[in-house]
Amino acid sequence: MSNTATPSTEHESHDDHAHPTETQYWLVFLLLAVITAFEVLWSYLGFSGPALVVPLIVMMLVKFVIVAGVFMHLWFDMKMLNGKIFTMAFAAGIVVALAVYTTVVATFEFNV
Repeated sequence: MSNTATPSTEHESHDDHAHPTETQYWLVFLLLAVITAFEVLWSYLGFSGPALVVPLIVMMLVKFVIVAGVFMHLWFDMKMLNGKIFTMAFAAGIVVALAVYTTVVATFEFNV
């Protein structure tokens, strides 16, 4: 006797959760392209130090949240409370990690 469970009976099928539409993918593409263009423009404006780095990090985090939310289906997957809440919680974890890293680097850099 062989156990021949079909994918639909053993695991949930691929269509059991929402997916972005083609239009949404194009909108994400345009949004990411605009943010990237603004990052490149910002790097040529002649700023230095925190005035250069902090806005670039913020733009990087925004792009990360967009990519994680849409392409990892975090934004559209409604099984964990709410996909949007899960995406924002995921982003908050990245922000906290970045803050801890920046604090540690600043501690070693500016130790008097």
